[in-house]
Amino acid sequence: MASSLLQWYSQHAVIVFAVASVSALVGETLHRARRRSLDLRESATSLASAAGFLVAKNIISKLVIFSLSMYLYQNHRLFTLDLSNVYVWIGVFLIRDFVYYWVHRTEHKVRVLWASHMIHHSPDTIGFATAIRVPWMEAVYKPWIGMWVPLLGFNPVAFIALDVFAATLGQLQHTTACRKRTLLDEVFVTPSAHRVHHASNKEYLDKNFGAVFIIWDRMFGTYERETAPVVYGLVGGKSIDSASEAFVGGYPDLMKAARRQASPKARLSYLFAAP
Repeated sequence: MASSLLQWYSQHAVIVFAVASVSALVGETLHRARRRSLDLRESATSLASAAGFLVAKNIISKLVIFSLSMYLYQNHRLFTLDLSNVYVWIGVFLIRDFVYYWVHRTEHKVRVLWASHMIHHSPDTIGFATAIRVPWMEAVYKPWIGMWVPLLGFNPVAFIALDVFAATLGQLQHTTACRKRTLLDEVFVTPSAHRVHHASNKEYLDKNFGAVFIIWDRMFGTYERETAPVVYGLVGGKSIDSASEAFVGGYPDLMKAARRQASPKARLSYLFAAP
């Protein structure tokens, strides 16, 4: 039964994600429109960012990364993991989430990556539209980090299903609903935990990096519980208010600041220092 469900989901994961995302976005848009709190410019910027990401992901991931992943899986895998075994899926998903935690944490700690990731943090509200404001640059550098998957012996086609599952959960984390704490908050990244991550409050900065499981934040000292009201947006009054700004992120300002450094070594150090 479990094996059949996994097989069905791996074949229909993209459809499930599309239905969930569109339903969430439409429902939220109608709700905000009724409350007259819909910001059309912010939503348009998020949609433009999502479109850029999808174009880059289809070009980079499908033409380069997926082909390379299949080559590594077919010719250089260390093991052959059994996709009919539920525990294999759970194990790989846990590893994926652990890797994501450190990649996400690095995006907040290294200027050259934060210049991209800041696009996702730029809205001054949080909602399902925020979830799709994903910078296209992430489609360029993140897939390379996943080369451990085919080398470990997990079929890259099946891994797409895990990615889509995590993305579906991530979509639902971007909401102001679900205020009541439950036992889920002890293990998973709930909307409450992710609201903290999107906050610009001093006490909330650089907290709750997990994608699905909050256990990594608890283990490595980056967990923060939601207590004070959350202030969204970027620190220092920065903003990204248009499709063109979402396309370039913080890179124009970053390059200008780097060029002002005294030497090539200083410029390189500046790019990889904390923002």
